[in-house]
Amino acid sequence: MKLTDLALIFLIFEILLFSMLDIRFNQLEAVTEKSNAYNTALDNAVDDGCYFLVEEDSSRSLHTNKEKAAEQFLTALYSNFGVIGQPALEEKLKRYIPVILVTDRDGFYVNYSEVMVRGGEKLLVKRWSEKIPYAYEDDKVICSFTLDNYVRVFDKASNTSVEGDYRDVKDMISCSFFQEEEQFNEVRRNTVINEIEKNMENYINYYNEIAGQFGITYKFWLPLVDRTDWDRTIDDVSLFVVFQGYPYNAASLDTYNRYAFGGARIRKSRAFYITESGNKRYYHRENCTRLTETLGNPYYSKKECAKDGAFPCPKCIP
Repeated sequence: MKLTDLALIFLIFEILLFSMLDIRFNQLEAVTEKSNAYNTALDNAVDDGCYFLVEEDSSRSLHTNKEKAAEQFLTALYSNFGVIGQPALEEKLKRYIPVILVTDRDGFYVNYSEVMVRGGEKLLVKRWSEKIPYAYEDDKVICSFTLDNYVRVFDKASNTSVEGDYRDVKDMISCSFFQEEEQFNEVRRNTVINEIEKNMENYINYYNEIAGQFGITYKFWLPLVDRTDWDRTIDDVSLFVVFQGYPYNAASLDTYNRYAFGGARIRKSRAFYITESGNKRYYHRENCTRLTETLGNPYYSKKECAKDGAFPCPKCIP
């Protein structure tokens, strides 16, 4: 074979190689762009759900409304992913959510899927677990922890129960980790996180067992959650969502996988601002890049904005 023939073959090989690399680079660039958009869509949907997570009744007592929070989260998610009002696509999108977690002061709930038969047809429906306590047990005590310092303790040695703030009951308990507040809080936080992870993993595994009946082949798993994120989640009544297996496009093997969370206490203070563009009015989140330095009057719900004739900003997707 002539040297020129070898050079030509090598040139063709290089062209093919660089073409393939260029295609893959463009695909990765598109995936990154979509990933950023999906992050915004998911985070904003969680924010919307958190806003309805805690409600005040007529006596000004606060109550957790997990059903309303999950409903609002899903509605916002459908809207942000462009499928709202299309039941088949809404149902398909919902199947990429193996679990939704709501942390309450003295326990947590998991929104999970199970199979129900209606009219001879199998349906995948969402259910709420009973409230699961933040329970701890060793050879001396059984504890029910909370997100704050309130604790219920059964002392096995004396066969007695006490409850109250940690500082008020610590001297009544014959358990080493009750002697130092730092150690108590470490055990409390570890217990809360361990109980949440254990139960979420169980429900995700159950989802994997039943998902195949509905053509879902993706293998869901409990994501590795950064300890800082867990600490933020268990500092407040919170909404935590696992979203996995969503394809970036029909031909791609790459899938979008992420968890998102938010706390109810923070979200209650959010504000929206309205701007005008042409003949249309838009409402924005307070950190939207389309807002000018001169802000108008704040609005504290999207309903108020809509009543004033404003549409959601397509940039920040409130």
